[in-house]
Amino acid sequence: MASRSIDDLNEHMRELTVKFLDGCLREKIDVLIYCTLRSNEEQDSLYARGRTKPGNLVTNARAGQSSHNPDSKNKARAFDCVPLLHGKPQWNDAETYLRMGEIAESVGLKWAGRWTGRLREVAHFSEDGK
Repeated sequence: MASRSIDDLNEHMRELTVKFLDGCLREKIDVLIYCTLRSNEEQDSLYARGRTKPGNLVTNARAGQSSHNPDSKNKARAFDCVPLLHGKPQWNDAETYLRMGEIAESVGLKWAGRWTGRLREVAHFSEDGK
């Protein structure tokens, strides 16, 4: 199962994530980080969705291609999150995701909600755009 802990992010990504969370807090946006580090096996399973397994496409990254996958120090370079309202995930709150994306970009993160020409992932934030 994928990690939710920011301790599983590399040092630079963890620092940016703390700044992002502080920015969201200042804007009164409650955020749940639900994925940081993900194994290569989990990545391949997600990649199969909508291809060889039932479901919608959720990623274009195979194992080793995602910033969620472990680096040489077994750390990730990305997280996925969702805004919460009264403790409940707001998966379709485009306005809040946009604001979160702006906050992320202001602290140096890349927001996959800006991706063009590939699967946009409004919940995905990284240090390297992957």
